Amino acid sequence: MKAIAFLFGTILAVVGCSSVDPHLVPTPAVLKDPRVDFASRIPEALRTPSQPVFFATTRAPAAEGHYGDADGGGVMLGVATVRLGEPGMSWDQLVASHRNSSVDRPRSGAVEAIEELGRASRMGNVEEAERRFIAAIDSQIERSRNRELIIYVHGYRVAFDEVAVQMASFSHYLGQGAALTFQWPTGAMFWNYLTDCPRAESYIPDIERLLVLAGRTKADYINVMAYSCGSPLLAAAVARLRQRDPLLGHDELQRKYRLGSVIFAASDVDLKTFARDYVAPALDVSQQVVIYFSQVDRALGFSTLVAGASRLGRPDLTVLSVEDLQRMDNPRLVAVDVTQVGGAHEMGGMKGHGYWYANEVISSDVSLSLRYPIPPARRCLENQPRGSRVWRIPEGYVDCVTTRLLEAFPELRSKPALAPP
Repeated sequence: MKAIAFLFGTILAVVGCSSVDPHLVPTPAVLKDPRVDFASRIPEALRTPSQPVFFATTRAPAAEGHYGDADGGGVMLGVATVRLGEPGMSWDQLVASHRNSSVDRPRSGAVEAIEELGRASRMGNVEEAERRFIAAIDSQIERSRNRELIIYVHGYRVAFDEVAVQMASFSHYLGQGAALTFQWPTGAMFWNYLTDCPRAESYIPDIERLLVLAGRTKADYINVMAYSCGSPLLAAAVARLRQRDPLLGHDELQRKYRLGSVIFAASDVDLKTFARDYVAPALDVSQQVVIYFSQVDRALGFSTLVAGASRLGRPDLTVLSVEDLQRMDNPRLVAVDVTQVGGAHEMGGMKGHGYWYANEVISSDVSLSLRYPIPPARRCLENQPRGSRVWRIPEGYVDCVTTRLLEAFPELRSKPALAPP
């Protein structure tokens, strides 16, 4: 314990506690390729820097940042209006800024308005608030060519506005579709990890009910993702979702819930628990389960030391039994090892923990997983070692995946510039 206390104190001294201004995530590399004009697929009515992000939050209202780090005594449903870019930036200026975006020069964003649609039913009933919420999501889906709904469960030590802007930028890159965040209360201090993550387990039933509610929308697919210590919350909620229909098979569950990809990024969940309790139900209800992991994730290295157990996002497969490995041996389970991918692996916070949004190559693959449940080989990943469930992002990935994207959607190809008269 003395060693852990010393390490904890050392990390506190290095990391400290500083607020993070809301900012866009860097543009995924595939969208910076000059051959691609992703904005051409966005309907004219949606070509605006203003992006809606739907939310279900258990945070209490706050004087600053809209919602704070205290429990709100239930789930509030609503929609945040997010501005992408500097105040007054036009659509064309926003799109032009994507080419030069980088982790070193974050672009600002802000939550400019909040509309609360009402408290969600504690019993999971579809009442007035739920009906208004579904109608608002359906309206956005019907306006967009992207008919997918993405749901995101964040980790700890993030503010409401920060998460909303982050997911607004992803939704923008994915074609101005519908993005929904489940936001649970967490503080801004590093040591909140020891209290906030365990307390958040009480919100698992709320996430389960949100998944059921999402199934009532008009979305073609519902792709869900969890990060860091939001991962055990989503994994347990998906397992509870499966338990609702013990007699239904995979195809029937697909028709009922329409879950495409269930994605776990830099996940702070016990590896053996995931293999024993969470893999099978997640595969039952979804088209694929995608795990992003890195062996240089310092945050999960610290978590492994504190918990005394391997984490899903930094796995030690030697701790798994033969039965555990058999449960994870499924072609629809995709583990993506990003350890060796060059470039940024964090955007503030601990080193190696934020690669899924900070690294433009990795975020390209995450974006594809969020957009469609595409098998790994079709999105240019390499199986290493062959025959395993582990895939890697190879050299030349961006060129390969861009080429395939343009083959599938030729309308995304940039038009050649007209010569001057």
